[in-house]
Amino acid sequence: MQLIYETLRGLGLTSKYQGYQQLAEATKIVLEHEDFMLNVTKNIYPEVALRVRTTPQSVERNIRTAIEVCWRQTGPEGFSRISGCKMTKIPTNEEFIDMFAFYIETHS
Repeated sequence: MQLIYETLRGLGLTSKYQGYQQLAEATKIVLEHEDFMLNVTKNIYPEVALRVRTTPQSVERNIRTAIEVCWRQTGPEGFSRISGCKMTKIPTNEEFIDMFAFYIETHS
């Protein structure tokens, strides 16, 4: 989990955002169950919601906000470093969770 938190902070996201913990949990879930990426809405959001005691809708919104904060802080350059390719637009929740989990998996 340490690498997850360090990388999120490197993207400009701090623990003052609810999406910080929720993105970390979503990443952990994907690393445990890669097939959950096939349906983020039905698999990941409800599981994160259970772990942090909120609703799947709040998880989706908080993760989206967290991604937007990261984009404002680091722009395409920060996201390109994580994704391994040039990013020109902000990724969706699903795209970000997937590329972030892959980054964490390959750098741990």
